[in-house]
Amino acid sequence: MSSYIFKSAKDQALAIRQRVLKSIDLLEEHFKQIDNVNPQINAVIWQDREAARKAAWELDNEAAKGHFRGPLHGVPVTVKESFDIKGAPTTWGDPHYKDNIATSDSDPVARLRASGAIVFGKTNVPLNLVEWQSFNEIYGTTNNPWDNSRTPGGSSGGSAAALASGMTALEVGSDIGSSIRNPAHYCGVFGLKPTFKIVSSRGQSLSEWHSETDIAVAGPLARSAGDLKLAFETIQGLRNIDASAFQNHLPQDTRKELKDFTIGLKLDDAESPVETAYLDALEGFVEKLARAGAKIVRDPQPEVNTTEHFQLYLSLLGAAMSASASEEDVNKLREAVTAVGNKRVSEVCGTRYAGMSLLHRDWLNLHNKRLSHRLAFDAYFENVDILIAPVCGSPAFKHNQNGPRYSRFLSINGVDHPEMAQTFWSGYSGVVGLPSVVGPIGQIDGLPVGYQGIAGHGRDFSALAFAEAVEREIAGYTPPPL
Repeated sequence: MSSYIFKSAKDQALAIRQRVLKSIDLLEEHFKQIDNVNPQINAVIWQDREAARKAAWELDNEAAKGHFRGPLHGVPVTVKESFDIKGAPTTWGDPHYKDNIATSDSDPVARLRASGAIVFGKTNVPLNLVEWQSFNEIYGTTNNPWDNSRTPGGSSGGSAAALASGMTALEVGSDIGSSIRNPAHYCGVFGLKPTFKIVSSRGQSLSEWHSETDIAVAGPLARSAGDLKLAFETIQGLRNIDASAFQNHLPQDTRKELKDFTIGLKLDDAESPVETAYLDALEGFVEKLARAGAKIVRDPQPEVNTTEHFQLYLSLLGAAMSASASEEDVNKLREAVTAVGNKRVSEVCGTRYAGMSLLHRDWLNLHNKRLSHRLAFDAYFENVDILIAPVCGSPAFKHNQNGPRYSRFLSINGVDHPEMAQTFWSGYSGVVGLPSVVGPIGQIDGLPVGYQGIAGHGRDFSALAFAEAVEREIAGYTPPPL
């Protein structure tokens, strides 16, 4: 194992700044790690090593003169395949776009480069970013580095798998249905779903798109909470189309210890039951928080009807993902879901696909309902700093690429549930645009699991401060047994 590839991005940058490590040597260590472990994991699916080496030499020359571009000077990073890198293919896993070469950098990539990072590669995704697995016809299947027979999650599955296995120092993913949070949980790393809109995702689309997609966000993944904060600070900022009049004013949070936090709990719900072993791990985590001095508040919880809240999310999620779908496409999906003949599949998947045909007046009414739910969460966070919830129902599940996603089930406590029903835990904070941080708390039968820490609107730095305190006092990243 390299002496640097599993160190934090902050430590890597410090070693370069202190002139005890060269960017080119650090980059070559990452290439060696990719050559060693990527054949079995298949997380990094595109690289430009020649351009990366050239960038590293330039950065080393600048460092020798005492010039540093930013806090990530010389640190090698990758990004989710869906983000444009100039000169690289952006396909979203769709063979129709295998020759779609980006002509400019996406905003997150441009901001990483401005900070001195070497953006050298891309990581795998599922077709059109709509799975909690990461496989497609172009690049194949990505495996979980903890157990190659299992999914690393999705849609930022390649991101989390590459990070966990030391193939990159930092990652950028996106999240509309837990696509950052779920892979972080499955692979034992950190991820942040930021407050809606505060990180520009310009350059993450297959056609020119001038606004943020409803609910969807771009955000960082990392192996440490400190790196997560640094990456967030690096990429945060609005699109230019919004930044002409607005800018982010997120309150900082300087708390360092868990005893300074008030913690609420939402550990289970009938809409998406949680596997007993994972629920026990979360309860054990809460006990550790209490022993560390955190104030635990089990009741009340946010005053929303969770069944209604989930249906609201599913409808708006469908609407958010409807831009490229024809009415014929939508009707076929709805008919296919009905043909499954399962009431719960119809409630979950049927509602989502029905959302793809919403009239605008119906969307407006749902959006107004969403804002009333947002106000309920705002009221809750007047007295609570962080709300702990599961990320999903269980640790990583075994690969299952049979049929469309709506036809697949997962066994939770011996009962089959539609796989997509687990998106309840995605939408709980996602539909109202709240920041959610995921961090590791340990393993169950050799598989990592994590907590989801939800904070109030715009309180991204509170979520990050909490994650840093948890890492310092309870648990953090553990390398997988590669």
